Amino acid sequence: MDERDDYEYGWSPAGERVYGLKSGRRQGRVNMIAGYRNGQLIAPFTVEGACNRTVFETWLESCLMPILQPGE
Repeated sequence: MDERDDYEYGWSPAGERVYGLKSGRRQGRVNMIAGYRNGQLIAPFTVEGACNRTVFETWLESCLMPILQPGE
């Protein structure tokens, strides 16, 4: 979840700074990947930024596959 749905606007005379609670820069995005087994999340993995194929394959090989039992 990010904070892009809340935009603050301000006004000031030319040459004067507008002060607000937010810097105006968008916050970084954090994504979570996890498996779901027997009603529980397993192998949770968080990554800052976009989740691409490389990230998914890394999670699959290093987090999920080691804890799966044969036949799952």
